[in-house]
Amino acid sequence: MLFSSLEFLVLFLPLTLGFALRLRGQPLLRWIALSSVIFYAFAGHWWFVVPMLVTTAVDYAVAIAIEREARPRRRAWLLGASLLGNLGLLAYFKYSSLLARTAGEALVFLGLGSSTSWSRWLEVTLPAGISFYTFQTLAYVIDVWRGQAPAERNFIRFASFVSFFPHLVAGPLTRHYQLIPQLARIAATGVDPRWRDGIFLFCVGLAKKALIADRLGNLVDPLLARTGELDLPRAWLALLGYALQIYFDFSGYTDMAIGLGRLFGIELPVNFWSPYKATSPRDFWRRWHITLSLWLRDYLYIPLGGNRCSRRRRRLNLMITMVLGGLWHGARWTFAAWGTWHGALLVLHEAVPAWERALSPFAQRNLTFVLVTLGWVFFRAENFAQAGQWFVALAGGHGVTAAWPPEHLALLGLVAAGLVIVRGCPNSLELPLSRLGVLPQMALATATVASLLLVNFGSRFLYFQF
Repeated sequence: MLFSSLEFLVLFLPLTLGFALRLRGQPLLRWIALSSVIFYAFAGHWWFVVPMLVTTAVDYAVAIAIEREARPRRRAWLLGASLLGNLGLLAYFKYSSLLARTAGEALVFLGLGSSTSWSRWLEVTLPAGISFYTFQTLAYVIDVWRGQAPAERNFIRFASFVSFFPHLVAGPLTRHYQLIPQLARIAATGVDPRWRDGIFLFCVGLAKKALIADRLGNLVDPLLARTGELDLPRAWLALLGYALQIYFDFSGYTDMAIGLGRLFGIELPVNFWSPYKATSPRDFWRRWHITLSLWLRDYLYIPLGGNRCSRRRRRLNLMITMVLGGLWHGARWTFAAWGTWHGALLVLHEAVPAWERALSPFAQRNLTFVLVTLGWVFFRAENFAQAGQWFVALAGGHGVTAAWPPEHLALLGLVAAGLVIVRGCPNSLELPLSRLGVLPQMALATATVASLLLVNFGSRFLYFQF
């Protein structure tokens, strides 16, 4: 089930919110947890709920055991059990196929086996959103172990924190201290919807997804199916198109998620803040997928030593964090290459003080945008061969073709409009809703109607696969 699907919009959401408005206390929390599980079951295969419920139950019990245990060694063992269980589950569903495929290819290269003997290992289906809820519960258990958070004793409230459907499948990554107190509040007082803010932000996100991201995807995908034939202008057009597609797709999802949270009286964390206006690679990661950036900083970069070490070690910590952050996105070595690319950009920015001194803010924004956009080649490519072909095309290795069919001209127009929006318009959370005039409101209403007409011609959100 997608936020942009008719069954969600006309059936699931009205029923879920309608019942929630009538409930308080434990019945309200039970309803949120139950409806979220139903939503997740319809987001893919019904068995997706099993690993989520196992993770929820195990980490709920482990956190309480850690809080009760005074002996440091026992506490460390309990933390290790949670880490092993969560990361083991994530490794099996997300990375077993990558490791099996890599091992099979190595054996074939060495002449010691056949790739077909490994095919049975390649059929693992990835549960949607497993990377998100695994990181959420891991952060919770680690914070309890550090003494930075109390263990939650209300299981239904904890289950609601893990499974709350607006953020379940593709974030934002929500910490326990951001959501559990809000769940306790609405249980005590009842749901107090922020109707205007919630509907407005949901409609903005829906328009981003249905009118821009899906339309870009429909035009970009045929070009990238033949990267070996791309000429110079179409290679860059496809790259810019994909850079805008992934932004509007994921940003649109996040806007809808935050809007849905507000309809339930819940404020989810900000996840995007105009990242294509960033003036440096570091600034980009303060604006793009903010909740993941903060998670990687707090639970990976800082434990590795962070900035409290030599410059060489600090840069190594940064590279490790970004490579693992890249692999978090998917089971392909190209994702590791994407993380390496961004790690190198961060190290380069730190090593070149003249970045801020010699370049104007305008030049900084444009240079950052080009460097970030080039990195999307690794993110989008299915393998290194395709990435190599794309880079060759970007450098003009496949020449220039004169003919421009209508679909390529349409993509050019859509890319131009997208660039104007991401570089010239305010962030969706900055839009002055109370001061919007009649024309902007009519434009948004028209865009919403058009989006509803197109929802059955869209695609799954890109981050569902992560």
